[in-house]
Amino acid sequence: MRRTLDRPEGSSWALSGLGAHRKTLLDALEALEARGEPEEKIERLHDVWSDKLGAFVQEMQRWLEGGLAFGASAAELHALIDVALRRRLGLSDSAGSRTRDRELDRLSSEVLFSIQRPERTPSLWPERYALEVRALRRAEGETLLTPIGRLVLSLPERDAVRWLLAVEVAQSRGPSDPWRLSRAAAARLVAARRLRVFWYGSEVAAHPQSLDRLAALGLLSFEDEAEEALTTYELTENGAELLAEVASGDTPMVLLAGALIQDETAAVLDRIRAATALIQRESAAFAMTRHARMVAHEIRNALVPVREAIDDLFAALQRDGRGPLVDRHGATITGGVDRIFRFMTEMAQVVERAGPPPEPFDVAAAIEDALAALAEELGRVALFDRPRFLPPVRGRRDRFVLAIVDLLRNAARARDDRPAEIRVAATLDADGAIVVTVDDDGPGVPPEYRKAIFAPGFSLRPGGTGQGLALVREVARAELGGEAYCEESPLGGARFVLRLPVDAGRSAA
Repeated sequence: MRRTLDRPEGSSWALSGLGAHRKTLLDALEALEARGEPEEKIERLHDVWSDKLGAFVQEMQRWLEGGLAFGASAAELHALIDVALRRRLGLSDSAGSRTRDRELDRLSSEVLFSIQRPERTPSLWPERYALEVRALRRAEGETLLTPIGRLVLSLPERDAVRWLLAVEVAQSRGPSDPWRLSRAAAARLVAARRLRVFWYGSEVAAHPQSLDRLAALGLLSFEDEAEEALTTYELTENGAELLAEVASGDTPMVLLAGALIQDETAAVLDRIRAATALIQRESAAFAMTRHARMVAHEIRNALVPVREAIDDLFAALQRDGRGPLVDRHGATITGGVDRIFRFMTEMAQVVERAGPPPEPFDVAAAIEDALAALAEELGRVALFDRPRFLPPVRGRRDRFVLAIVDLLRNAARARDDRPAEIRVAATLDADGAIVVTVDDDGPGVPPEYRKAIFAPGFSLRPGGTGQGLALVREVARAELGGEAYCEESPLGGARFVLRLPVDAGRSAA
């Protein structure tokens, strides 16, 4: 946790070349295929490792930095992870000595075991935890330390754990909160002292990853029993004391945590209001720009057949013996049409150059900005499952935020009888493209209209302008090189999908 927080302001928490590790994986599978391994085995390994590689790389990087590769360069870390990956796949490779090979095999075995535990995986990402308890916050693509995080770094280790528990309790949403311990849950742990939790569903704990997090803080000890697919947790002496403390009532640290959280919430609301005002101003400017682009495009398209018709007309007049008439007026007519065409072409070019150039950006962070900008306006917060690994896309970030804002507004208006349920997700599909989905539980869009709704001016809602979804498709297709479409949502309403190519020159961050 300290290693996650103790970084320069604004620095990124980047993976060690995930794209290059994917190439190592594919090369290793080809080597297995070349030596005659069964096709079923190759296919199974491909399926398993394609899904687990990102988690494996990040956890190996974290574990190596804490021991075998302490102080190593990024290139050395990258090479060791590749060696570990090839050895896990059964290929011959070495970290330089038998001792180092044994340690690397032990680490990779531990990592692979941990990421295959479905309930344990979330607790392995300290940055996600730091964001959840507001020890870190994201702003304009940067990750910044908050007063809560600064206090973690300034306290001795035991008091830092006490402080984190106070922060969790002050923010907890109840026993079902997977990231923040509730006072009631702390009391139950103190009373039980020992728990046996099955990996695949348990009646004892709704969120076993919470127990893993407490174990990582040194409050619980645990023993995995792989054959029984369960873990036994037991309170440590330190854990019993600190959990009893937070279970007993409002401690000075809990009160201080509550005050800092209120300050941070007020600051977030100020940023949301500023972001909302900015997006509203940009919406007007982009609407005007989009209108200018559309006018230029339509006039240019209309002038092409007009110019061809004029040429045909002049040729017919020449054949009918009216050449002098053509000579007298032809240059004026064709010159005027050509001037209009040149003017509209230049206008279209100016409009395209008016905005900032395309650049790589973080899709998940942009989605969070859109959600923050609309939180006050909509009076609700859409559920967004932020992905752990997502490579950047290339385009104009501000335009993408506007497109997501339009999709969120569209989803929020899906129901008249009550607030709509909205879920947002961003994932990487099997072809390496980013897929963003916005789901609602409204009446949905009839299949016959799922293409038409993206046309400018088309709306199924009385009083709708039909411009919001047109903007979404324009951003997805013309600006990001992807696609936008609509389908049925698992929630029963509409699902809007953006499928976007990643920026080929960057790895996941």
